[in-house]
Amino acid sequence: MFRYRDKGITKHFIGTFVLIIIVPFILFITIFYKYYSTSLIQRSIDQVDQQLDIASNNMNSELKRASLTIATIANVNDNMILDAVSAWSRSATSVEKIQLAREIDAYLNIISNYSNEIVSVIFTFKDGGYYYFKNPPTMSGANIRNLPWYQEALRSSNGTTFIVDSLNGITSDKQDMFTLLLHPDQSLESEVEMVYLTTHASLPDLIHSNPKIKQFIIDRNGNRIVNQNNHDKIDPGIMMELSKMVQKPSHTNDDDYSFIKINGEKKLLKLYSFEKTDWSIANILDESMVTRDADQFLKISLIFMFGISAFFIIFLLWFFQDLLRPLQNLIRAMKKVERGDFLMEVKADGRGEIKRLGHSFNRMVSQIRDLMQERDLKERARSQAEIEALQSQINPHFLSNTLNSVRLMAMIAKTDNIRKIIESLSALLTHVFREPNSLAPIGQEIKVLESYVHIMQVRYGGKLNIQFHIDDTLLNYSMPKMLLQPILENAIFHGLDQQNMNDLIEVKAIRHELGVCFSITDYGKGMTDDQISELLNQGEKYQRGNFSGIGVHNVLQRIELNYGHPYGVEIDSKLDRGTIVTILLPLI
Repeated sequence: MFRYRDKGITKHFIGTFVLIIIVPFILFITIFYKYYSTSLIQRSIDQVDQQLDIASNNMNSELKRASLTIATIANVNDNMILDAVSAWSRSATSVEKIQLAREIDAYLNIISNYSNEIVSVIFTFKDGGYYYFKNPPTMSGANIRNLPWYQEALRSSNGTTFIVDSLNGITSDKQDMFTLLLHPDQSLESEVEMVYLTTHASLPDLIHSNPKIKQFIIDRNGNRIVNQNNHDKIDPGIMMELSKMVQKPSHTNDDDYSFIKINGEKKLLKLYSFEKTDWSIANILDESMVTRDADQFLKISLIFMFGISAFFIIFLLWFFQDLLRPLQNLIRAMKKVERGDFLMEVKADGRGEIKRLGHSFNRMVSQIRDLMQERDLKERARSQAEIEALQSQINPHFLSNTLNSVRLMAMIAKTDNIRKIIESLSALLTHVFREPNSLAPIGQEIKVLESYVHIMQVRYGGKLNIQFHIDDTLLNYSMPKMLLQPILENAIFHGLDQQNMNDLIEVKAIRHELGVCFSITDYGKGMTDDQISELLNQGEKYQRGNFSGIGVHNVLQRIELNYGHPYGVEIDSKLDRGTIVTILLPLI
């Protein structure tokens, strides 16, 4: 059966405090932290959107200006510059080339005056070679033609403008710049295959004041376009994620957000595209930096919560010290009383009700002790009276049977047998009536039992077969008088067939782990389980044949009254196989 254990008062109050105060507080700060963090992240996203929108507008303006410049070069005055460059390519004399070059440079200077950002203009020819304005290329014409972006421009439709995926260009000027290619209309009879324009790039300010926030430009393939103000390295995992975002078909300015975890840090990625290019501005936001205020709030809240909890526990320990100490002493005293120590008294200290409780406990224990002593006295008196009553029932019963044997012997007139049986009877009566409730040595009790057997042998003409097997080491120990005789008497009168008295009866005495064990075994008629139960439980109400069950019930009651559990009588019997009566007594 399970035992229920109450919690202590301190644990109860601490548990209540945790349940009512700590748990709701943790839930509150958790919910508030989530809401506050989300608000900070959203506010940062909105700020980034505003910054990227301004940067995108500036970038688009620069691209429009550059596109207008290259379109002007290609189309001014009905392709006048293209025609002059083509004539320069076809000219065979140096004088003519110089004159044409002066005209071309004059035209381009005029355009350059309106666009001060022009770094270089290069015209490549279909049959090879090139003409340049301002800065010359740093590679040969053949190498220029083999560049991937150049080949891509050749495969495109006429007049398409391409932004070269670089900010350095192919000239000696390595400032940040836009590089544009214009494939002239193929219907024109022009030697010019491609117009290459490089202009200074007024790139948006991508240097963020917060080092945890990175902004840079990537192309349509997800490659980073590095300018002179932004050379720091970006984690490859971030670049891979940005590449996936750029190549998504649904790539727009409004929903290109992605949350990823790199090296244990959560990052927010945002893309913002330009109108006239395949470039995008990438923004990398460190979530821990954005939620720093929320994290600080959480940290302060947890410190406050643990501080309050520690203070409350210390307060409880101090507040309940005077209350719990006398209660604990009282509980320890109660446990000792539960274990049977009724001499225990508790020191009645504490305050108010606790002190009165201690005095009440001491009075209760004292009253219990007095009641137990009174009960023990009454119980001993009752037991003594019952034993004497039971003993007085045995004497007439035994004496009646013995005298009946004497009567039978007188009928057959055998004087020697009458003398012997009377001597045995005298020994029995002396043993029974001399201090009937005292103990006797086991050896003496066995001799008295042998005297009884002699009487029964005389009665049945020596037909009884009774054997004794007694452990000699037990002879000096004591036992109550006349416990074995009623059992042996029942074995003779009930166990044996009265027409054939030669069946064996064994009387044994051996040591047992709890004391001494007596067994009386007959190999006669036996009994059923119901008969055994009636014999043990009904006592003198049970009557069968020529004997009554008073002897067995008397023995059982005497053992129970004197020694209690686990000592007593046990009967094991089977019909037509015999009966074993076992008596277990303590060693005295």
